[in-house]
Amino acid sequence: MSRKKANADGKFPTQYLLPKFSLTIKVVVGFYLLYTSYELMDGVVSGEGRDKYLLGAFMVGFAIAGILLIFFCGRSLLQGKYVGGALDAGEGEEDSEEAHEAEEDERTGAVLTGPEADGKQDSGEGE
Repeated sequence: MSRKKANADGKFPTQYLLPKFSLTIKVVVGFYLLYTSYELMDGVVSGEGRDKYLLGAFMVGFAIAGILLIFFCGRSLLQGKYVGGALDAGEGEEDSEEAHEAEEDERTGAVLTGPEADGKQDSGEGE
């Protein structure tokens, strides 16, 4: 998540955040990749020729991928960067609905004038 997506108060719109369950699964997958990397160590030590180098490359790749998943997804979980977390501004869904309505009006060519336009604009006010 880049700083460009964050609001002035440091919170992120919901549309840029992942669900907590998704982040948790990614952390679990990261640990599994580390475990798989550890299990490949026996093949690297006892391997011969090309097998040794191939297993070594996979071992390093799995270890790097696992560490990156654990680090970034774990950090997002701890900081509350998920839907419903501490850094959720909760604006993403509303903004996308308003944008969708505006796109729909543009496509249909609907132009509101008079009382209809005033009602559309004043719908947020409590009269």
